[in-house]
Amino acid sequence: MITVSSYKIETQREWKQTILRDLRQLLETIPDNDEPASVQKLIRYLQALLRIKQVVPPMVEIMTLIKERKPALYHGTRRNVLQSSNLHMLFQVEMDPQLASQRLEEYVNS
Repeated sequence: MITVSSYKIETQREWKQTILRDLRQLLETIPDNDEPASVQKLIRYLQALLRIKQVVPPMVEIMTLIKERKPALYHGTRRNVLQSSNLHMLFQVEMDPQLASQRLEEYVNS
């Protein structure tokens, strides 16, 4: 989960690799349910992404993959996010999941 404080990240490429590695780890480990623990874990992950200043995380692509691969978690989290929250807008974006996967692969190399 964006555990960048435990090691030194210097280049933009390393930041991008860390973002994608953490996304893969999240998708592999978090259960697809709307339990409070799972929802909180996703919220903490998204908030950590929004705090990154060294690169611009591909938020639309990330949200698209989460929605496609963890639909119960996505919708459970969306129901728990207040409209006044900085996360609310993330749940309003959509794109083609195949295009999102392709763009994420290209993201590291850009």
